[in-house]
Amino acid sequence: MDKSLYPKSKRAESGQKTIKSACAAAIMTAAGFAVLPSAGASVIDKPFLRAASIVIVIGGSDFSENGGQAPVAYDFNLLDNVPTGTAANDIIGADGVTINFNTGRYNASGDGSASGYEFEVIDPVSGGGFTSVGPHQTLDANDSYSAFELDQDTDIDLVVGNRASQFLVVSNTAFDIYGQASDLVNTGSFSALDYANIGYSLRVRPSGGGNTVWRWGERSQNPSAGGSGIINAVNDLGDMSAGFTKVFDGGRRTAAARGSLLQQSVSFQSRYRLRAAGSVLGELRNYDLSMGHGELGATVTYTIYTP
Repeated sequence: MDKSLYPKSKRAESGQKTIKSACAAAIMTAAGFAVLPSAGASVIDKPFLRAASIVIVIGGSDFSENGGQAPVAYDFNLLDNVPTGTAANDIIGADGVTINFNTGRYNASGDGSASGYEFEVIDPVSGGGFTSVGPHQTLDANDSYSAFELDQDTDIDLVVGNRASQFLVVSNTAFDIYGQASDLVNTGSFSALDYANIGYSLRVRPSGGGNTVWRWGERSQNPSAGGSGIINAVNDLGDMSAGFTKVFDGGRRTAAARGSLLQQSVSFQSRYRLRAAGSVLGELRNYDLSMGHGELGATVTYTIYTP
């Protein structure tokens, strides 16, 4: 305690000390020796409003063979306090699958366990139409072809170039996407092929869908701006088979104007096809009957990362 607050019996050494002593005496007298309020008894509040950085991924709940439904949000990613180049925190904790869009609605992708790719009749004189009962872009015993007339140029091919799957992303912040290929399957005549024989491309579609319902992107913007966008160096699954590899470098959020989640979403669409690599000679961009039959496939897993 400061002794200068109390009157001294001796003469004050300075006028300043006299003033302090007098003030202290006056306060104590007026308050009746009451205890002064303590700062420790204060009530503190700290109101704040903060929107966390989030990225939501929308697709199917499961593959179509398992009765998957779409559209379903299965990833709710928090990017706050996550270092750059690190996977975001997903607080839903469920895995989903990609989707297709046909017949005016979203459909969960097929896993290929019960069907193959569609065959396309090329350059028929007439006929050769294909009718798919479903799942979309697959061939099974429920589908049908019409009889077709052929000439010397008529051929048959697998519909792989037009086959695509997609997932939707909606965000209030920039984000990156990493992908990894795993679980290679190569059977029959394709047993010598590997990840590098599965060509890969990814593209961003800021808007699309139905004419009036189930559209996406009406209030969105391309999240590539401000970043590198699609990583073109990744062009086959061999490029992402060693581990998670960046396939998209984002620079801004998807939401551009007030709207619903679908209206603020963009689509990431992936395409796969046969390609030449390793000991395989020639350019395998188109299937031919001389290649035989079999299966070549893999699992591609996408994850949201902090940019």
